[in-house]
Amino acid sequence: MIPALKLIAAADAGSSMLTPDKTLLIVLVLFIIFVPILNRLLFQPLLAVLAERERLTDGSSTNARAMVLTVDQKLAEYEEGIRDARGEGYRVVEAKRTAAAEDRQLKIDAARDQSARKIAAAREQLNKDASAARESLGAEFDRVASEISSALLGRTVGGSR
Repeated sequence: MIPALKLIAAADAGSSMLTPDKTLLIVLVLFIIFVPILNRLLFQPLLAVLAERERLTDGSSTNARAMVLTVDQKLAEYEEGIRDARGEGYRVVEAKRTAAAEDRQLKIDAARDQSARKIAAAREQLNKDASAARESLGAEFDRVASEISSALLGRTVGGSR
């Protein structure tokens, strides 16, 4: 056994634990001797390891938080870019649809104008043909009526022709 412990054990043999005696002095001396030794050999290295561990843990979590923020920002930028591209695509499609509708309407209007001109020309031609047919039929009617009258009456009817 260590000599200091033998001394404590011998001094403690017949006395109560609550009464201060010379062992208290020995414990204080041992405490004063071992505190700096333990502090230097055990506590400081242990605290340094714990501090390094805390620094690395905090650093890693700080880095992780920074990465999450960066990822969130990039994701927001990406989503905004997609929204912008989708909106631009919709605008382009709408512009093309509008242009196609206008082109279609122009073609329909041109076809209507052309068909209206053709119908007017056909009506005019039909009216000319009808007038010519009326004139031709009028003259023919008079001739046929004169022939029928002459045939029925046996003599020449009407004026001179």
